[in-house]
Amino acid sequence: MNKEKQKNLFGHPLIITIFTASCLLAIISLRESSQSALVSKKSLEQLEEKVKIAEKELTQVQKEFEQGQDPLALEKIQRNELLQKKEGEIILQIPDLEETDVKESETQPEKTGPLEEWYKLLWKSSK
Repeated sequence: MNKEKQKNLFGHPLIITIFTASCLLAIISLRESSQSALVSKKSLEQLEEKVKIAEKELTQVQKEFEQGQDPLALEKIQRNELLQKKEGEIILQIPDLEETDVKESETQPEKTGPLEEWYKLLWKSSK
């Protein structure tokens, strides 16, 4: 009779409903945890990419720093950017090409047509 009570107990609709609800809750919980794991994985990949980019930038800055510590580079900066000189040296500054192009175009006379040139030649020279 004990077995019959157990069969009746497992066959009872309330027990079946509770078991089904707990299984559904377990499935929903597993699904949400798998989705959160995917989101975590994607964010981890994005952070790893950012770390790689930061490492590249860091190595580039370190190379520039090491180049800046070279005595010849320091002298170049002092001479070119700070306009410092050694004793007995004379510094000549050559203007940039862009500046000279603008100045040359400003100093050139306006181009006039042949009729205006003849007019200037004939009428202004006779006066």
